[in-house]
Order: sequence, then structure tokens, then C-alpha cells
Amino acid sequence: MNLTPPLENTIKLIDRWLSYKVYADRIPGLSIGIVHQGNVLFTRGYGYANIEQKIPASDTTTYRIASISKIFTTLTIMQLFEQGKIQLDERVQTYLPWCTSEKQPEIGQITIRQLLTHTSGINRDGDTPHWNDYHFPAIEHIQQHVAEGAMTYTPAEYWKYSNMGFTLLGAVIQAVTGVSYEAYVTQAIVKPLGMQHTAPTVTAEVAAQLASGYSLDLPDQERTPFPTIETYAMASATGFSSNAMDLCQFMLAQLNGDTRLLKEETKREMRRIQWIREGFSSDWCIGYETWTMNNRRYYGHGGSFQGYRSRFALDVDRDLGVAILTNAMDGAATTLTDGALQMIDTVINSFDEYATLEEMPKAPEPLERYAGCYRSVWGDVEIAPLNESLVSYNPRAASPSKDFHLLRYKQKDQFTVINGDSFGMIGETVRFEFDAEGIATRVWVGPDYSDRVKL
Repeated sequence: MNLTPPLENTIKLIDRWLSYKVYADRIPGLSIGIVHQGNVLFTRGYGYANIEQKIPASDTTTYRIASISKIFTTLTIMQLFEQGKIQLDERVQTYLPWCTSEKQPEIGQITIRQLLTHTSGINRDGDTPHWNDYHFPAIEHIQQHVAEGAMTYTPAEYWKYSNMGFTLLGAVIQAVTGVSYEAYVTQAIVKPLGMQHTAPTVTAEVAAQLASGYSLDLPDQERTPFPTIETYAMASATGFSSNAMDLCQFMLAQLNGDTRLLKEETKREMRRIQWIREGFSSDWCIGYETWTMNNRRYYGHGGSFQGYRSRFALDVDRDLGVAILTNAMDGAATTLTDGALQMIDTVINSFDEYATLEEMPKAPEPLERYAGCYRSVWGDVEIAPLNESLVSYNPRAASPSKDFHLLRYKQKDQFTVINGDSFGMIGETVRFEFDAEGIATRVWVGPDYSDRVKL
């Protein structure tokens, strides 16, 4: 199936939906990138990179992407694996002689693969309150912490997410290459992909485009920006910043057919499930989180930092990637990414249903003239073109495609509700009113109406 037409249609829906979500969910700023078959299909920013200065967010606005840093680290480790410089099932202690503890000798048993898959048993964040006081530790403190005992479980006993584990992987990269983690990953990953505003530290290039990261949206408080924070020894776990344009190249390099970073067989090995998390919605591969929606498998990672939330996801079978970046503690990047992916899947699977049937007339007017957000006392409804019909949905929904209503053209400025819950208006007429300039101002659904609003 040629996915270009349904993807082009879906991108318009996603664009409208995200614009609404930034408005309704009071997200300060958001940027998105979508890629497919070696191409960047869509990038855009919404809201503000800086609220106080009214600086708009764009596709070149940079955000702290936090734990997406772990995929940069994983890709680097897998490059060194390809070069024969690292063995995945070798003990970490082989590369880091200081990774040992008399108090917890099992630390010496941890392997590179266990760090990559969060199965090493090492604790999550060490012994410093850096997520609260913003003071991340230096490598000397990490070494001391390991020596004193950093284990919560024995290796391969449980799956336990660990920033400490990826901190050790950064130290491994430095030990094996003889170059600092920051310099080596920049040379190995960032530069080959032409990423202009991506780095494991807050460089001048990153800082020039960096969105302010904001606190939670609380009822009695204004959002406040966080200071710029460096992550030092934990850069390999959470230090990176990037933007939507750069992450498009990052996603493309991980899809099939792109060998700028890794061989195809290495990428397949990364996607092989290493730990099944019984009772949870996702499992773990080498570096990647993996999950399913509507029986489709996705691979990716999220990131949470002081003032930022981010997420990227790959549909390898469709050669597709989506990344969403936000600059708020409660910017629901994971939910929004999943919502966009579900919208794409729904439209691909149902695209032909929205085409005009042979026995029905085709709308003589451009369908864009009906598009917009309409409001009544009951809430908002978004109406947008899809293939040769209209679709209406609740723009507040986390996954609006679960409640798409097909509106089929009937006669001048009138459509029929084709599907939906029979408690609703299925089978009834949708009628649009226009002002003197030809702008749709009101939509009637049966006997009820909603007025167009400008967001």
C-alpha cells in the first residue's frame, strides 16, 4: 500500500490536534517531527519556547531530551560492538576496573548487556538528590558510590530502570575510546547525522535555541522556568538536548535501509526483546522500550527532565518515526506521541472508507472551507477533511482517532453522520452556516449547534 496519501491526510489532522492540545492543555511549547521512508514529512512548533518573551516554538527550538540520551549511548556502544572493541556479555569490570565493591561483590558480575537492558540490579539514581537540587554528580562521586555498594538486586534478578547503569556505560565509552564521552558521541553519532543543535552538554549552539523549561501547571501558581542544568557524569543517561529537525535524522538513521550509524543486523539485534515485563504495558530491548498498540509494535524512548518531556517512537515495519518535545514538567509527550501514532494507524487502515462512494455525490466545494474548531456548552468538536470526506472528533481526547465520526457529503453544505455510537447522531444531518465572506461560522448536528472559535 502506498502510505503517502493517508500520511499526508493524517499529518493535517495531527497538526490541528496538537495546536488544540497546546491551547487546551496549557502546554507552554511543543515541537514535532515525523519521518517516513528516508524523508522528513513534517516538522512544526506550537506555543512558546519562552512564555515571558513570547518567543514562538519552532522545529529548530531545542529541548532537554533527557533519557533519550540513552539511545545515543546505546548506538555508540553498538558501534563499538561492531568494531570488536566491546563485547555485550563481557563484564563491565573488564572495561572499568573500579567497578567493584567489597561490600557488594556481585557488582563485578554486571555485564554491558545488563546495563543496556536495565537488568543489572544497580540502583536508579545513585545517592545524590540531583533531580531536586539540580547538582548532578561528578565521576569521582559515582566511583565512590559504586565502591560503597550501588546494588538493589543481583544481576538479572529483576528489571529495574537505572540512570546509574547508563552513567557507567558513558564511562565505558570513555575508557574504551580514550576520549571523553561527550566528544566521542558527538563524533560518532551527532556529526554523521548533521545534527546542528544536538549535544550531551548545553553548548552555545544548544543554548541559543533552548526553550525555557517550565514547572507544573498548578491552580494557584504561575509556571516558573528552571535554571540551565548540567548533568556532568550522568550525561550518557540524561544530558542531551535536541530539536525536532535533528531528531528526524536521528530516527531515520535507526530505520531500515539507513546505515549511517549501524549495520542492519545490529539494528535488528537492538530491537530483539531482552526482558518481558509481566503485567506492564511495555517490554525492553537493547536500549529501546517496546510496546504495542492496535497489534502494531513500536520501539522508542521517552525523556523527562526538569521542565521538559519528550518521546520518540519508531514503527519499523512502516518505516515511520514520530518525535514530540515539550517544555513543561507536565507536557504529556508520551500520551501525545501515542495519540499521533494511533491516528496514523487508524487513517491508514480506514483510508478508503473516507473516499467518495460511487453511488454518492462528491462535495463540489473544497472541504477545507468546513474545517475548524466548533464550540457549544457541551464542549469543542474539531472538523477536518480526510480523503474525500470530513471527520469530526473530540480534540481534547488523548487518542481522538478512537472516536472519529465520518461525515459523508449529502448536498450543498450538508453532510451525513455515517458512523459512531448509536446513542449519538449517527445517520443525521450535519449542516454548516457561513458568513458574508464565506467563512463557516456554525455547524448544526441534528437540532444542536456549535459555533466556530478561533484558538
